[in-house]
Amino acid sequence: MVDPLQRRPTHHPRTASRVFSGEAVIITPAENKVRMLNPVGSRIWQLADGARSVAAIVAVLTEEYDVDPAQAQRTTLELLDTLAAKELIVWN
Repeated sequence: MVDPLQRRPTHHPRTASRVFSGEAVIITPAENKVRMLNPVGSRIWQLADGARSVAAIVAVLTEEYDVDPAQAQRTTLELLDTLAAKELIVWN
């Protein structure tokens, strides 16, 4: 089994997104849905580019925010699992 921290999330090809004032707006045209993420969720969305592992995303968050690494890891994994369940990200 692959270590969850080594997986590399990327945006699902059926999504479109933009970040406005630090908040991501994610559109799934096929479903005609628009979703917005809070600033931390938006930063995770930006970092989920297919090149960075979950561990690398957590490292960036702990540098940029005053957050405990364990909390950053939990939050990141929870959000990415939610986004994957909604087919907004896929794993490389």
